[in-house]
Amino acid sequence: MSRDQAAKFQSELQTAIPSFGIEALTKHQMTQLVRHYAMLCRWNRRLNLTRITEPRAAANLHFAESLFAARFIAGAHALLDIGSGAGFPAIPLAVARPDVQVTALEANQKKSLFLKEAKDELELANLKVVTSRLEDFDWDGYEVLTSRALDRAEAILPSVIERLRPNQKLMLYCARELMAKFEGKVKYKIDTHPIPNSDARILAIFSPGNRPQTERI
Repeated sequence: MSRDQAAKFQSELQTAIPSFGIEALTKHQMTQLVRHYAMLCRWNRRLNLTRITEPRAAANLHFAESLFAARFIAGAHALLDIGSGAGFPAIPLAVARPDVQVTALEANQKKSLFLKEAKDELELANLKVVTSRLEDFDWDGYEVLTSRALDRAEAILPSVIERLRPNQKLMLYCARELMAKFEGKVKYKIDTHPIPNSDARILAIFSPGNRPQTERI
């Protein structure tokens, strides 16, 4: 990746941050995210991590969207990202919230290797990478679960939602169409937050601690 491309990405991310209502990042945090983007572009030449690498699109659709959820994990100590793939939202959240222990769960061996390399490259002491399917992983100890681009989400997530305890919540980055498929299957209210700069995408927060669901999604 050229210096111009890296500089363009950083400029686009700096522009996106206030429009997403994200707290300003430190110089070190911005450097970490630029390095993640550079790794993503380099690895993407031989491993299909994402189709979105253009600086502006990546800054908005991957990084700023991931960071948008940081405001909703205020008191959390441990976060599990289900199906992290290229590291979204796990890596941006680990960068933005060094006080939170973030686990990136990824079943694909090659993608998991990328995540481990990114952890080392960015020196993220609060990030742990686990190569496993969710079905084989004990997630009881996590207060927050996230999912952004999980394969077979419609099949996997209903059982996750059903198992959530009152002190846990699932934050799902998704299109409104996916949310409609959960209608009638969840016994508590779902909080939805439109993702800035997007007409269709939302952050849906499933929490058993919420009052019973009385309205349609």
